[in-house]
Amino acid sequence: MMGAVFAVAAMIAVLSPAGAVSASGSVNVQWHAVPIVNFSLTPNYNSGYGSVLATFGTQPAPTHGPGATGVGSGTVDFGKTLAGDTYLYKYAAHVQVTTNDPTGFYVYGEAAAQMMNDSDGTSLSEQAIYYLPSGASSDSNTGFTPGLPFATTSGLVSGGSDSISDPALITYMAYPAPISIANSANGDFYYDYQFKVPPEATAGNYYVWIVYTVVGK
Repeated sequence: MMGAVFAVAAMIAVLSPAGAVSASGSVNVQWHAVPIVNFSLTPNYNSGYGSVLATFGTQPAPTHGPGATGVGSGTVDFGKTLAGDTYLYKYAAHVQVTTNDPTGFYVYGEAAAQMMNDSDGTSLSEQAIYYLPSGASSDSNTGFTPGLPFATTSGLVSGGSDSISDPALITYMAYPAPISIANSANGDFYYDYQFKVPPEATAGNYYVWIVYTVVGK
């Protein structure tokens, strides 16, 4: 042990010679805060939600299918539709975002590449689902208001028995163009959906999955 002590003392003497000048200066410390993004998605977010057939003249009252179980619950269920017609779903989705990014964030929306018919196993690969900016309690959209297309997924939809306990999986390979942009840390976004039923749609229950992704700037 004594040998070890002397060896260390000798090393210190070599590395710290007498008369050494101590230097001073400034230190620039930088750190990167971990981005935090919290968001909630609320379907059927306002009373009066439901689908409206695009008809000339007075618009019919919104109605909804059995999957829409109440304000803020269930799924966006257009109910019974006719092939070749266009429907507007009022108050479909409310996206609420809270982040720690003071510069804001991007909201991306992407829909399934296919409409799947769970009655006969057929699918339709054409663009059919669109979104329209809405309001917290009212908007002036009708079935004839031009909708904005969701970007399609880069892969097929896999499985899923229902949207709550066993949702389908969607391949997400790249960010599409954002559907909304915020310049502050928090934001609320409201959307109607538009469904242009393909003329070749067969009888059955179709479903389309939509993915929302929020990324800080």
